[in-house]
Amino acid sequence: MSRLASIHKPVFATLSLTTLAAVWWGCGATPETQATTTTTSAAETSSASSTGQGGASTSSSSASGTGGEGGVDFDGGPTIDDSGACTSTSAAAEHVQLDLIFLIDRSGSMAGEKWMGTTSALTTFFNDPKSANIGAGMSFFPNHKASICVPVDYETLDVPINVLPGNAFLLTNSIPAAPTAYGTPTWGALKGLLMAATAYQDAHPTHKVAVVIATDGDPNACGNATITDIANLAKSARNYNGVLTYVIGVEGSIIPNLDKIAVAGGTTAAYDITTDINDFSAKMEDIRSSALGCEFGIPPPPNSQKLDPDKVNFSYTPKGLGMPKVLLRAENLADCNNQPGWYYDNNLAPTKVVLCPASCTTVQADAKAKVEVLFGCKTQIN
Repeated sequence: MSRLASIHKPVFATLSLTTLAAVWWGCGATPETQATTTTTSAAETSSASSTGQGGASTSSSSASGTGGEGGVDFDGGPTIDDSGACTSTSAAAEHVQLDLIFLIDRSGSMAGEKWMGTTSALTTFFNDPKSANIGAGMSFFPNHKASICVPVDYETLDVPINVLPGNAFLLTNSIPAAPTAYGTPTWGALKGLLMAATAYQDAHPTHKVAVVIATDGDPNACGNATITDIANLAKSARNYNGVLTYVIGVEGSIIPNLDKIAVAGGTTAAYDITTDINDFSAKMEDIRSSALGCEFGIPPPPNSQKLDPDKVNFSYTPKGLGMPKVLLRAENLADCNNQPGWYYDNNLAPTKVVLCPASCTTVQADAKAKVEVLFGCKTQIN
């Protein structure tokens, strides 16, 4: 596991795809501070804020920092009142850049209404104004090579990642008129794509990269690879640098099996469209909302000060009204323990604040939510 320790270094842009893949895959089983002065002697502090679903806010407000105690509720955390020991100001903060990489099953069993529905849903998503500025890339599986299970053959995307709507034409025109490939080499294809996704995430640490796989069947290729083996791929990528795996189950797939991949990939459950391919578009909207809602870039501290990761807090104001609630920081996703909170994408060289699932669900459901990054006060730990 020593190689995984290297994920705490800031940027890996110069590493090759193969090298990066070896890092995240190496431990898995394989079938093969200061805008205002304090009013007391406490640390000086300032903050950056965002309103709603990640849009920039131009308003200024104050929020409390460290000190005091309060009960934790589902909406946020302890309401802090330290009688002015830490005073903060607000500046704009935004959700991170989202990049989605699609892996689409083009085996012959996807022919007919399933392929028409898939094509329609993807075309709608790529051209939807709500998808503007999202990065998107795409690949199809199986490929048309003699051996369809070689992961490295899926590392190069059929359509490279670029922002929408500029990339919409290339994406939509890459979709075959009909699915004519044979077999479902999910293990090889997903491993190769995740190698590409984790490499892209390393090279773009301020982005959020996620994979979306759509398929209509269980694997029937790649030797003895099992659903557990495939799920471990998704788990390894998520644990390495946070790449999530979303799964869409088309008619013919076994949803409980796809659920295992989705859970391992950090996305709770597969999206089930086995009874109606026309649900594909709605599920794509759900994925877009889910992927956008939980990660925030850390704004630069004021006055060009150096970021002190131990003097950062994150608050949430329900509906943008009332007293901010400071969320407690967790060490990582596992340390969230199903409680409200947040954690860094990288504890040694953080670039993003990631909400714990419980807080993510709440903030996503609150269209008027106000969130703030607070600099200068000792971090509230769970």
